[in-house]
Formats: sequence, structure tokens, C-alpha cells
Amino acid sequence: MKKRIIIALAVVAVVVAGAVTVWNMADHGSVATASGQMVPRAEVEQRATKDFPFDGDAPDSVSCPSGLPAKEGKVVRCTAVFGEQDKTMEVSADKVEGDQVSLGFALLEKR
Repeated sequence: MKKRIIIALAVVAVVVAGAVTVWNMADHGSVATASGQMVPRAEVEQRATKDFPFDGDAPDSVSCPSGLPAKEGKVVRCTAVFGEQDKTMEVSADKVEGDQVSLGFALLEKR
């Protein structure tokens, strides 16, 4: 019974948030190097553009408001440009070993 309530609340939260769909967020073999406790913004943007793991066209560019904290589970929301269309991309720190950060990517689309 408790699980059903939690699942129902999660569904309501997604619906209230504007039905955001995540496309394939996972580690795709992209590894960045952290400087101190942060992957620099320029490296996050470069990796997100160069190592884009999804079928179809890679983004023309990616811009992020900041770097990515080098701590597992942290996420930075960026803007990926595909031709004349902007999409929200999340870049996540999926695994951290020393100064090496495995990145995950997700494209978000409002429906």
C-alpha cells in the first residue's frame, strides 16, 4: 500500500511539472577530468557536444550555466542547439574515481 502511494505521488509530481520526458539518461563512456571538486564548464560543454551518445544528429553546440560538481548524482542543466531548435540537456556525474568523472546525458522534452 505504501509503495502505491509513493508511486502515485511521483506520477502526480511529473504531471504537475509539465510532463517532462527524459530520453535515455545513462553513462555512455564519456569521461571528464575534474579540477578540484568541479568539472569545468568548458569541458562539460565540449564532452556533451563531442560525446553525444544518441542516434541522429549531434548538437551543434551545448552551453551550460556552470561546471558540474565532481560528486556522484550531481547534474547540470544545459542548452543543446540542434539546427534552429534548442533542447534542455542534463549532464550528470554518474561515477567519480579520483579526478575522473563518468558523464551521463539526457535530453528533456516537454510534451
